[in-house]
Amino acid sequence: MKALRIAALGLALVIGGSVAAQAQGMGGGGGRGGRGNMLMVGIDSTLSADQKAKYAEIQAKYAPEQQAIRDMMQTDREGAMKKRAELSAKMNPEIRAILSKEQQVTFDKNVEEMAKRMAAPRPAPAL
Repeated sequence: MKALRIAALGLALVIGGSVAAQAQGMGGGGGRGGRGNMLMVGIDSTLSADQKAKYAEIQAKYAPEQQAIRDMMQTDREGAMKKRAELSAKMNPEIRAILSKEQQVTFDKNVEEMAKRMAAPRPAPAL
């Protein structure tokens, strides 16, 4: 019985720690605000220090809007998705402008793949 309590406590600590880390943007890909991270896959490791600084500035500039969209997802998913698309239309050209030609090719491919995923029909949630 004691072992079961210890195991349950350990599980609670692990879950609590991962939730706290995610809330602080430390884990689960949340460090730069969700969608931006997906678009930068394959580019992150090739960014110069100057590019990283400029990218961080862009992310910081739009952080309040990104948080508002995340909050909105709780009550109005469709509206939040529309706002996210509008925000991406503003952010993506700014991000693309700081990238080299080679990085832009990867970025453009990622944007295209993301658009395809967003347009794909989603299965209905199980009840």
